[in-house]
Amino acid sequence: MSFLCIRTLGLLITYFFEKCIHKFPENENDKDKKGGFMNYSQFIIKIKENLQERLGAGVKVETINVPKNNGVVMQGITIKRPGEKVVPTIYMERFYEDYLEGRDINDILEDFLEIYEEQDMIEMPDFAFYQDYESVKRKLAPKLVNKEKNRDMLAEMPHREFLDMAVIFYCLVDSPLTGTASILIKNAHMEKWGISTEKLYEDALKNAERILPGAIRTMEEMLSRMMFEEEAPIWDWREKEEEDFPKLEGFMEESREFEGIPLLVLTNSRRYLGAACILYRGLLKKFAKKLGKNLYILPSSVHEVILLPENRVNNSGNLIHMVAEVNRTQLEPEEVLSDTVYYYDRETDEISIYG
Repeated sequence: MSFLCIRTLGLLITYFFEKCIHKFPENENDKDKKGGFMNYSQFIIKIKENLQERLGAGVKVETINVPKNNGVVMQGITIKRPGEKVVPTIYMERFYEDYLEGRDINDILEDFLEIYEEQDMIEMPDFAFYQDYESVKRKLAPKLVNKEKNRDMLAEMPHREFLDMAVIFYCLVDSPLTGTASILIKNAHMEKWGISTEKLYEDALKNAERILPGAIRTMEEMLSRMMFEEEAPIWDWREKEEEDFPKLEGFMEESREFEGIPLLVLTNSRRYLGAACILYRGLLKKFAKKLGKNLYILPSSVHEVILLPENRVNNSGNLIHMVAEVNRTQLEPEEVLSDTVYYYDRETDEISIYG
């Protein structure tokens, strides 16, 4: 499923959902001594112990904490056999959700082992290229993150401030497990390669424009593509002529054909960390020039932003509340980019903080 699906629909349709009521585990062996269900830490310990018992002493089962965006730390389990250097981490959140919904621990263990065995059959990528900057440069891309929520992380990696956000850098790799994965660039890498942050920024931006081109779609087109798996019309800002904008005429005039606020989604070709497309040189300028309007930019997640032509927003003050509410209720914490609404001025070709 696309990163855009749940986040964008939450922004468009509603930010109020009914709360899920978890069932208590019915298996007495899965309950703690107080008679309730295990908390997350207890659950992970129990899974780890059961896995170690099943797999034997020759296999090393470990729990691992993986720092993520916005200070989020995810817990996972790794299984390492003798001689293995790189092993996948299997995160435990969804297994815990299954447990809270009443699934038996033994069934959960079987699911875990099935996933592990599937991953164990896949050859892990060779990371030897990471020693050579010229090889890494062809896979570099920028990522936008929240500056305040990532201060500790930013101290360990090269970055460039951008308004109330920060630009960090990653190396894009094709993962046999997830399809797309990234390796964050840290200060230690910079020292090894002997390059400056400014060069890293220029190389990453130039490369991202090539391997992750920015794309703007109307919400209608985006939903059509996700729901019906159809290749919806797309305006690729690098190649298409001005007359090839799909279905944008309605944004330029008052029409009953459009109810509510018209939405445009900007992301990259993989819909992965695509909010950084607002950094692409000439993208917003060319688009806003065609519309003849300045733009509000809503950071709907680290994977995409929503663009609103300024002439179609009656009460811009509501946008700030909407962004903050969606971030609190619709997104996973590590995927939140910012509570801020931004404004693009086509005359100055600059993005600023709105309000």
